[in-house]
Amino acid sequence: MDKLKLEPTAALVMQWSSKLFNEEATLRFISRLDLSSGKNLYDKCHSVCNWYDEIILNRKNFIKNLIEQELCTAKQEYQLVFLASGKSPLSIEILLKCSSKVYHIIEVDVSGTEDKKRLYLESIPELMHKLKFVDADIVSPDILRILNRPDIGYRHDLPTIVLLEGISYYLEKHELENIISSFSCKKECIFIIEYLVPHRFVTKARRFIPKKIFRIIREDCGLKGITCYTNEELKSMFLARGGKLSASYSMVDMELARNGINTYFEKPSDGWIECVVGRLGAS
Repeated sequence: MDKLKLEPTAALVMQWSSKLFNEEATLRFISRLDLSSGKNLYDKCHSVCNWYDEIILNRKNFIKNLIEQELCTAKQEYQLVFLASGKSPLSIEILLKCSSKVYHIIEVDVSGTEDKKRLYLESIPELMHKLKFVDADIVSPDILRILNRPDIGYRHDLPTIVLLEGISYYLEKHELENIISSFSCKKECIFIIEYLVPHRFVTKARRFIPKKIFRIIREDCGLKGITCYTNEELKSMFLARGGKLSASYSMVDMELARNGINTYFEKPSDGWIECVVGRLGAS
C-alpha cells in the first residue's frame, strides 16, 4: 500500500519528533507516512542547529502531558478540538491513555483530513467513534458554525480543550483573538497555545537559531512573515474576554519535564518557544 506523502514542513516536524513515539498504534500510523519531502528542509535546519529536534520533542511531549493531566483529573468527559492538526498522531496517544475521559476529538485542518482518517482507521479502528474530522480554515469566522454541523456535533455543554500547536506563528494576531472569541461558551474552555517569542526575549548568542530556522520555513511556505507573541499579549487576550492565563511555560519547563535535567535550556531566555494555558467560561 502506498504511503501518504507529506508536505515538506509537515515531514520536517515529523522527522524531528519521531523519537517520541513508541506505542504500537502510533508507530503503525507513522510507518504509513512518506517523509522524504522534508529531507532538504531538514538538512538546511540541521546546518543551523544540529540539536533542533530537542525543541520539537520537548514541545510535543509537554503538550501531550498537559492534556493528559487535565483529563486524568477531570470528573466528566471533555471534548477536544485540535486546530490545524496536520498529520500529528496526538489523537492516537490521547485516546490510548485517556479514552474514558474523552467524549470526542475534533481534528480541524484546511485539507487532508480524509487521508488522515483513513490512516487512523488502519491504526486504531476500535476508537474511531471518538474521532471527527473537518476540512476547514481555522481562521474562518464561521468555524464554530462548521463544527456545529450534525455530522460533527460540537457540544456546547461539555468542557472543551482547544489546542493550537505549531500554528500561531502563521496567524495574524487578530486571527488568534478571533479564534479565542469563537470558542467562548458557558462551559469551561481551556486553550493550550504554543508560540514563538520575539527575538529580544532570547539570549543574544541564540537569536540566530530561531531567526534562521523560521526564515527557512517561511521561504518554503511562501509566507510574508512570522508572528511572535509575548506572555503579556496572550494574557490580555484572555482578560479581555473574561478569562485568564492559568499557566505559562518556557522551554526550561518543557525540557525538564521530558528529560529530568536541563541540558540546553538553563534559563527561559535560552529558548524561543513557550506555551500558555488560557481559560474561559465557568468550570
